[in-house]
Amino acid sequence: MELVRILGVGLVTAVAAILLRGTKPELAFAVTIAGGVIILVFSVDLLSQTVDIFRQIGEQTGIDGALIKLIVKIIAIGYLVEFAAGVVEDFGSKSVADKLVFAGKVIIFSVSLPVLQTLISLVGSFLDLV
Repeated sequence: MELVRILGVGLVTAVAAILLRGTKPELAFAVTIAGGVIILVFSVDLLSQTVDIFRQIGEQTGIDGALIKLIVKIIAIGYLVEFAAGVVEDFGSKSVADKLVFAGKVIIFSVSLPVLQTLISLVGSFLDLV
């Protein structure tokens, strides 16, 4: 059901923006941003359910909760940066969108370093056992 609402908002936003672009481009911009925010709000609700599932997986496997939070944070950064870059590109600024994607990758890399550090120490502990 959420998918239908999200698709509906997306289609209505796109049609409204196309119709307004010729006569009132500033209003088309506002409609596009408003539609994007509504889609983002619907998506965040679904994301909260996903975070709960990740939390349950962490509890069942004994993985540190901080690592689960980092993984969810990395995924969220990727989605948000891609969303923002898409909006910026829709408004004709592909070069800025490319730079947003690059910055997002740098942020993801820096945030993921603790996960990489934990993985390396885990592999090292396995090698000590052998």
